[in-house]
Amino acid sequence: MRTEILAAIGDPLRFEALRLLLADDGLAQAALAELLGVTPSRLGNHLAALRAAGLVDPVRVGRSTRYTLRQPDAVRALVGAIDTLAGGPAALPEAGRSPYARARTCYDHLAGEVGVRLLDRLVAEGALVPGPEPESVLQPGETLDASLTRLGVPYPQVGRRKLAVGCLDATAGHPHLGGALGSEVLRSFLRRGLLLPGPAPRSLIEHPNLAPLLG
Repeated sequence: MRTEILAAIGDPLRFEALRLLLADDGLAQAALAELLGVTPSRLGNHLAALRAAGLVDPVRVGRSTRYTLRQPDAVRALVGAIDTLAGGPAALPEAGRSPYARARTCYDHLAGEVGVRLLDRLVAEGALVPGPEPESVLQPGETLDASLTRLGVPYPQVGRRKLAVGCLDATAGHPHLGGALGSEVLRSFLRRGLLLPGPAPRSLIEHPNLAPLLG
């Protein structure tokens, strides 16, 4: 097993995947692939090697597969030891959510924890009525107009799209708001400076004025 572990972490991509999971345990494969700049299919082979070495475990959530560290403390110590041998130690990621998991775009709508909070708030207010599944169509509720006024978001032009759908978030494991309404919310927040483009592709930075709108 020692040989398998050393072989698994000897690849730079796998080593960086472990670093990302140290910072944000439970990332989906698609999220890991984007952060590492590779395709999900290419990353899949590397994750299989980490699984075979007993370093990570897959967890199926809806249509996505998330990866968790089997022994986080042991992996942290291992990464730290390698950094020390390499002339470090380099700073290890702190526990907690990464900026990518906090807020980003998903197609043309808002994803990450911020997107999940937005949908949860609209459901709690009675603005949207969820369906039986995380990715079901959401029906407009009695308070939708009032909620959109509070958010400062105009009623979207739906066209052929659904007004609102749940889109299972790759990192949060819960649905965020998709559909025409999700697109309009993101467009409005960006236009008003409540969300700003982040340093990484698709990542977003929150303005402090956004927090009161999300509750």
